[in-house]
Amino acid sequence: MNKSFSLFLMVLFATACSKGDKNDNPKRLYVTIGQVSSGTTEILTDISFGNSETAYICGANGTLLKSADGGNQWSLMATGLYQSLNCIQALDDQQVFMARNDLYSSDNGGQTWLGHGLDNFGSQIAGLQFKDNKTGFILKNGIMKSGDSGGTWNMVFDAANDPVNYMIVYRRIEFLNSDLGFCAGGRSFDNSSVGNILKTSDGGETWTSLGFQTSEVTAFHFLNTATGFAFNFNKELWKTTDGGDNWKKISSLIPYSYPDCYFLSEDTIILKTANEIYHSNDGGSSWGKDYTNPDPNVILTRMKFFEKYRGYVIGHEGFIAEIKLGNK
Repeated sequence: MNKSFSLFLMVLFATACSKGDKNDNPKRLYVTIGQVSSGTTEILTDISFGNSETAYICGANGTLLKSADGGNQWSLMATGLYQSLNCIQALDDQQVFMARNDLYSSDNGGQTWLGHGLDNFGSQIAGLQFKDNKTGFILKNGIMKSGDSGGTWNMVFDAANDPVNYMIVYRRIEFLNSDLGFCAGGRSFDNSSVGNILKTSDGGETWTSLGFQTSEVTAFHFLNTATGFAFNFNKELWKTTDGGDNWKKISSLIPYSYPDCYFLSEDTIILKTANEIYHSNDGGSSWGKDYTNPDPNVILTRMKFFEKYRGYVIGHEGFIAEIKLGNK
């Protein structure tokens, strides 16, 4: 049975995302969160939309969920896999990649899966990003790149050979265009934490450290080639306006060490913690709470937006909820 939680939040917009969005942004933004039945109690770890209707969620013990109606209804699919999956990306309604120790691909909408023989090659795959159906990246022992849909892989950044940030685990990667991309991560243990951000300007062939001295970078996003934000393990938010060459601390009061973030604009940010959702309307200087999950057994694991004002948050106990941002 579906549960619905409706919470209303007023956000004053200071700037638009771009010139084309100037008249599109509402003066007041309302957040509505509605839980959706998943049909499972497994831990859900990542979500991806192949198009406006077809979506996939991966999770523990080989769990795979699929929606054919934009996320309103979900069905379990048999994968033949038993390990807990870390990440998933759908390129369209048929071609899907997901990963743990190995990378798995499907070209028939998740009905069958092909492994790519990476099981015994070092660490787990912490993240993946395909720019198109040929060129992809996995975060395993650093950064590996494929130019043939995952058939073969080359190490383009070996974390073990970094003399400054030895054996950092890179978990987040994003490309702004075909050439420019960023990758971030870190390691935290024994009351210490170190992080790093890498940058590529040649489509991922080579990566250079930005030299940003910080704790583990747990989330980041670049709005354009100049302006970017980075959250870290120490619950800080940093901002760059020159493509990552220099960084300024915006806040030391971020609600959680391992957030997910979504930027409507440079000022308006949605943030997920372990069991709450927050917003900022001043570029991250202050935060207001919009939602707290009422079930103490549910840890929220991932939040992603696939349309400007619509996204999903997933978590433990098969939790799925739609997030809508809009006028009232």
